[in-house]
Amino acid sequence: MSADVKTLRLVSPQLTADLLDGFIRYQRTLIATLAGTAGPEHTSWAGRFAFAHGKALAESRMDALDQQRVKVLVSEFCGKRSAWLTVKQRAADAELAVQNAKAAGKPVPPKEQVLLERFKKELHRLQDFSPFIDRYGQAAFDLLTARELEIVTIHRELSKLEGSGGHVHL
Repeated sequence: MSADVKTLRLVSPQLTADLLDGFIRYQRTLIATLAGTAGPEHTSWAGRFAFAHGKALAESRMDALDQQRVKVLVSEFCGKRSAWLTVKQRAADAELAVQNAKAAGKPVPPKEQVLLERFKKELHRLQDFSPFIDRYGQAAFDLLTARELEIVTIHRELSKLEGSGGHVHL
């Protein structure tokens, strides 16, 4: 482990199950509040977000500093894992197209074959979480992967809200 990675590890938050639970409560409350606060046209996105953020912090019982620290770690994990899940689905779709062509006695579509090869390489690259583990630790990675589907789904929901109203700063 290099000196830079050791330094990053020392200043990175130590994720615990309680912190992760609080952060997930924060995100769920944020989503529910933003979805329910469309409000009049004069209500700005920033105002709606500030209200939702305050409510989410109160319900999660997290302080703003812990929320920001956990956000960085969870966002990094979710961004990469979300990309992996998307590529994995596209690879499965391409594989199915290849299998269907073979089963029908038709030539394999060259585009699908090329995509399948590229997706397999990309999946291998996206599965490497060693830099993440070096920075945040195996325990943090294990906590996140244990709840992977839940946190990636929430991450994607927040991304959709971001596109509909403004920029979400968890």
